[in-house]
Amino acid sequence: MSSPAPTPTPVDIPSPATLPRSRRTLLIIISLLSVGICACVGIGAFTIGRGILGISTEQATITPILNEFMQAIVARDADRAYRLFSTRAQRQTPIADIEALTTGPNYVLFDGYQSLKIDSTNISTVANTDPDVPQGLVATVSGSITYTGNVQGSFRGTLEKENGTWRLHAINITVPPSKAVP
Repeated sequence: MSSPAPTPTPVDIPSPATLPRSRRTLLIIISLLSVGICACVGIGAFTIGRGILGISTEQATITPILNEFMQAIVARDADRAYRLFSTRAQRQTPIADIEALTTGPNYVLFDGYQSLKIDSTNISTVANTDPDVPQGLVATVSGSITYTGNVQGSFRGTLEKENGTWRLHAINITVPPSKAVP
């Protein structure tokens, strides 16, 4: 036969008011630190979440601009492509440079364009004394371009927000050598 389990002895837990003064102060300090740490973690999580949401929202408005640029060049519509550039970029780049993309050897960068996908987006606020560099809200994006025949290229672009709308400042497109060969 087993012996009955011992009856637990009640433990008297003192209330904070009955604790000695030094222990009460320590309890208050630990409580305040806990609240402070929780607040900092909460604010940090909110800030990071807001930043991620902001980038994905902006990326959704940038992608159509890049897509329209590609489609305009494929359609050999230099005027439409040129209107997608910011005022600052238009000051620096004559329309003849965009027209050159619709003909000649550089057209290979656009011929057979199907779609593009942004893989990386960096948005920052820029202020510079050089009037030729993008200013205000600036996005640097990079990603991949799909052409007919499942050929993959890549791009890197810089856009600036002008009157609430993203506009191109510069774009660099790279294709594999196999696409560049006629």
